[in-house]
Amino acid sequence: MAVIYEIKERRVIPNWRDFKRTLQLGELSQSNKSAEPIILNIDRSIEDWKQGKNIGTAADLINSAFVSGIQNFEVKQAIEFIKSDQQKASSSLLDLIKLIELDSPTPAVISNNSLLEIDVDTVNEFQAFINNKSFHKVINKTKNRTKNELRNPIIWVELARLYTMRGHEHKAENAILTALHLAPNNRFVLRSATRFFIHQEKFDQALFYLRKAEGLKDDPWLISAHIATSSIMGRFSPLIKEGKRLLDSNNFSDYELTELSSSLGTLEFKDGSFKKAKGFFEKSMKMPNDNSLAQLEWVSKDEQRFQINPFQFDKVINPFEARALELYERGNWKDAFYNSIKWFLDMPFSKRPALLGSYIAGSLLKDKNAAIILCQVGLQANPYDPTLLNNMVYNLATSDNQQMLDTYVRQMMEIDIKGLPNESKITFQATLGLVSLKRGDTELGMKMYKVAIQNATNIRNDYLKNLAIANFAMELINLNSPEQTTYVDLVKNMRISEKHKDLLQLQSEILEKIKTQPNTS
Repeated sequence: MAVIYEIKERRVIPNWRDFKRTLQLGELSQSNKSAEPIILNIDRSIEDWKQGKNIGTAADLINSAFVSGIQNFEVKQAIEFIKSDQQKASSSLLDLIKLIELDSPTPAVISNNSLLEIDVDTVNEFQAFINNKSFHKVINKTKNRTKNELRNPIIWVELARLYTMRGHEHKAENAILTALHLAPNNRFVLRSATRFFIHQEKFDQALFYLRKAEGLKDDPWLISAHIATSSIMGRFSPLIKEGKRLLDSNNFSDYELTELSSSLGTLEFKDGSFKKAKGFFEKSMKMPNDNSLAQLEWVSKDEQRFQINPFQFDKVINPFEARALELYERGNWKDAFYNSIKWFLDMPFSKRPALLGSYIAGSLLKDKNAAIILCQVGLQANPYDPTLLNNMVYNLATSDNQQMLDTYVRQMMEIDIKGLPNESKITFQATLGLVSLKRGDTELGMKMYKVAIQNATNIRNDYLKNLAIANFAMELINLNSPEQTTYVDLVKNMRISEKHKDLLQLQSEILEKIKTQPNTS
């Protein structure tokens, strides 16, 4: 059976976008003029520029100025040199110039709440984008740019992001480490690296590079990343006190503090302090970004005293995660699905939008082709993820397309099920039961389903138990098995919470389907 990957404890980990969009969203500006500047020596870059004024030496000097925060006569000269012939400059270099010249810390105003590298309106357009055969050319072009601008950390970060989107984790790590070597104190590099290491479950490395950053204690974006990463590891961040100091300093805009406020609110929420959590979350919502908005949306599903309607925050850019979760909760499957697509396009290495979208498409909208496409693209960046493999196998087994089923079943069988959480074991057992039934091995299929149901009962997970029973009942009806009556009766008598609208729909479908059966006993 297909499932949604529901994180038990969402944290405000940094989102990882390309540099241009991160800049446009206002996450790289700093209004705190009282923080001590990080003094780095850029004399070598200045001397190279003086010796030979060309696009290469200008780019190196501008990159060094961006990393160090130094602006002097030579830097301004180099900027004017590039601006005088922009056609020869890379887009990332032009973006750096904009950032150096930028004064406002607030995000850009984007129409339709959307700022994506590419947008789509249909599943076919989505598939065309993901399966674009020229993607490897984009990677090669970016690799060539690293050769032309060796000291540009932004290009190395982008190369790491592209590699991560394709599941090339070792190449991605080499690129991100190069960026960290070039700009160990740069916010964009550090937040991107933090998200990369969390994606790879290398949490210690994320903390290591954050701790090394010289401006860490004066940067709310970095403190928030440190608190979130520490929380994932079950650790107490030593920067919580510093974070609260920044909130009270009046040196930052509400937007610059939104993620830090949300991270602190999450800690208080976990500790059971509703009043303190409420105060922090209210501050985070004064000028939220997509991350802090999604965080409160997640909290509100766990604690009903937190009320939020993400659609009321119409100035938030890329609010797709929060909206997808809210629409799913409301039972608006179609709009939830398309917000999942846009969420994935915004974060094309994340498995969560692919899992939510594939579940909605395959199990609720009955669009198996769309579900399979989403699982495929999710597996590109997460090739060994058990839940994505499970959902892929489920959707292939319940579709007319059986050609790929054997390949993905083999991959699924290679996973060490003993090391999985109990919930994942149960979904595996039910899905393998489905595969066995589809292949004609009725005895094994029924046995696997019954084991899944019993194990869900043992861990007192009523949702998974009812989901397994309902899926089993549907297959027994399809087989016109004598055992269908027992499980259909269980489905009829299910007491399903209103929040599980997916189960309510499945229950309704089964009861409707049984009416068309000539034999129910």
